[in-house]
Amino acid sequence: MSVGRRSVLLLGDSLRAGGTEGQFVEVACGLDRARWDVHVSCLRAEGPLRARLEAAGVGAWSCGRGSLKPSRFLPAVWGLVRYLRVHGIRLVHCFDFYSNILGVPAGRLARVPVSIASQRDLGDLRTPGQQRVHRAALRLADHVLVNSEAVADRVRLNGRVAVIPNGVDLARFGPAPTSRLRSAGMTVGTLSHLRPEKGLVDLVQAAAIVRRSHPQHRFVLWGEGPLRPRLEELVRQLGLGGTVELRGTTTEPEVALRQLDIFVLPSVSEACSNALLQAMATGLPVVATRVGGNPLLVADETTGLLVPPAQPAELAKAILRLIEAPALATALGARARQRVREEFGVDRMLARVQALYDRLLAEVGS
Repeated sequence: MSVGRRSVLLLGDSLRAGGTEGQFVEVACGLDRARWDVHVSCLRAEGPLRARLEAAGVGAWSCGRGSLKPSRFLPAVWGLVRYLRVHGIRLVHCFDFYSNILGVPAGRLARVPVSIASQRDLGDLRTPGQQRVHRAALRLADHVLVNSEAVADRVRLNGRVAVIPNGVDLARFGPAPTSRLRSAGMTVGTLSHLRPEKGLVDLVQAAAIVRRSHPQHRFVLWGEGPLRPRLEELVRQLGLGGTVELRGTTTEPEVALRQLDIFVLPSVSEACSNALLQAMATGLPVVATRVGGNPLLVADETTGLLVPPAQPAELAKAILRLIEAPALATALGARARQRVREEFGVDRMLARVQALYDRLLAEVGS
């Protein structure tokens, strides 16, 4: 380790394709190596995002034992404690639910000067037992990083919460170099895990409403998850086989977004959506539900349109408005991109994370 650099461990749950995982990788690749000796681990360091870490020369190792049962969890904690001590880690930053539960106690036991936990969702989708355990982990941490004021309002740990919104790679996410030909209709879509809280049933139902007056337009859903069978059945029931397409997971969201004309985020629970920020950076007009942190990203009628959650008719109405008013759609998309460029670039996020590290380490004299 070079003199002057401080050792930090970034700890995530996995390297699957997801919003939290994407931000984990952005931080792991983007921390200034002249200032930080960066160590990276996940409970399970596997998934499509591993390739991006490796391309950046970042190694990641698995610290989990596949279960939170005491017979496996306790050895995992002690294994992590040994690693923290051997490598002289000065700060451990945990990014997600399971990594908080494992990493914060390990940091305490290893007497790491600073332990940071994270909450990057509203927390309303966990069981009461999970909420109690996670709350205990957050209280045990020295500091808690959240990605939205909406999450900070839920955490309520006065003086120990930092709000740092997600960051978008502006070199990666931007408008298509040439305008899309729309003679065959427009493409409306989303990028999302196929889970109930993402409101995708509402989007499919909204597609059926849009098709009644505009049958030439298409809807695409990128992503995988447990809701796929239900969505496939709904598409069949509504006779939308030629209108709605479930395209599966993509490792190139920037390419998928450039194939869209309108982006829709129909979630019923959301903190700081990466997909929404990426769509805005791409210059797409967006329709999002008025939940969680969405209104903090989308200024209604200025950088996008906001609608009530779980109301397919309202969702369809907003989509139709953008279809039928292309000048409005273009203006919303341009203003959305400008806002992301000014406030949500990945460089800004990394600067704020590193400033937090500096401040917390200075407070403990490390």
